Amino acid sequence: MTLTAEQVGAVDAAPCPELAISVVCLDQTRIGSHVEALHGLGVTRLHVDLVEPAFGGGLGLPLETISDLRDACELPIDVHIMLVDPAAAVREASARGATTVTVHQRSLSEETRAALGDAAGRGTAVGLAVDPGETISRALVRDLTPDRLTVMSVEPGGAGRPFRPESRATVAAAAALRDTGVIREVEVDGAMGPATAPGMTAAGADLLVLGSTVFPHRSPRLNRLGELRTALAARARPHPA
Repeated sequence: MTLTAEQVGAVDAAPCPELAISVVCLDQTRIGSHVEALHGLGVTRLHVDLVEPAFGGGLGLPLETISDLRDACELPIDVHIMLVDPAAAVREASARGATTVTVHQRSLSEETRAALGDAAGRGTAVGLAVDPGETISRALVRDLTPDRLTVMSVEPGGAGRPFRPESRATVAAAAALRDTGVIREVEVDGAMGPATAPGMTAAGADLLVLGSTVFPHRSPRLNRLGELRTALAARARPHPA
């Protein structure tokens, strides 16, 4: 089911997480028109993946994408850095206009901590990502005080990877930290769609990153947003006694 801008308001109003689109899942030759087409679809953030093969086996977008998008639109740009040594990319992403920079818990060196501090000083929000099945280091979170925890619901590094159901427990653990004020929000990244997203929002997700599951044709105009919103609304409705 493809959802147009005019149909968004017709879907049953129910609590819904904020939605971001993974830019790597769009046609890069038409990125300007595709970002324009997001207006009115309820997708309010752009998600840019910086990946190297040594980290997850795939290739992401170049840093130049961040500044190109910043020049072309006013949507928040969340940069997910999947690099073995992310410190330099953190600083450059912040300088290029990233709204949020997120690094993985497993790649958090002292140099990367310093880079995140520099980014925060520029007004860039800071995020910390955990892999499927990885335990959130509460001590690390309390020390770093990130704005956001990102829970990977697939193995990081590429689009189209299978959903990892054990990540739901990690979302619940992240939501518990949010509820005590340690972090501001919980993001889920990977294989989010009608079958998987409702369980993640029930576990406490505030923000979902949408990719090839909801945008299978590399275009925002051909999407499964209608199915996604219907599934979220159905999960939110109380069942009759």
